[in-house]
Amino acid sequence: MRVKVKLIGALKMFAEKPEIHLEVGRRKLTVSEVVSKLCQKVTKRGFERAVIDPASRTIGPHIIVLVNGREISVLQGLNTKVKSKDVVTLVPVAHGG
Repeated sequence: MRVKVKLIGALKMFAEKPEIHLEVGRRKLTVSEVVSKLCQKVTKRGFERAVIDPASRTIGPHIIVLVNGREISVLQGLNTKVKSKDVVTLVPVAHGG
């Protein structure tokens, strides 16, 4: 299975590329599993910290995740299934106060 992960904004800078292709042996993965594999592949300092919330060890609330252009909150959240040739997009969100 091959999944394309698009990185937007600062995530692109951390990874030093705008997209990464993941090759995995299984037919389907959850969004959570895709992001975990992505963090294993991108070993650049700070990337995992930018994506993963250290307290919950899941995707941080400051990251919007899209699967084929649809935000995962309208799908099955972190349990959304990702199939071969799907596109997962990670978008960092900055909040002000």
